[in-house]
Amino acid sequence: MTAMGDPKACAKEVAQKLGISTATLYTYVNGDGSVEESGQRLLGNVTGK
Repeated sequence: MTAMGDPKACAKEVAQKLGISTATLYTYVNGDGSVEESGQRLLGNVTGK
């Protein structure tokens, strides 16, 4: 997630823009913007992989 990879990004603001809580955000994305394993599974379900 590009926004989370930006050192100036605020997780709370990113989560608000997505309409989710920060806890939910961090379930799927690490603080450095890389995707958590749970996020990979979700993306796999969305893309059909």
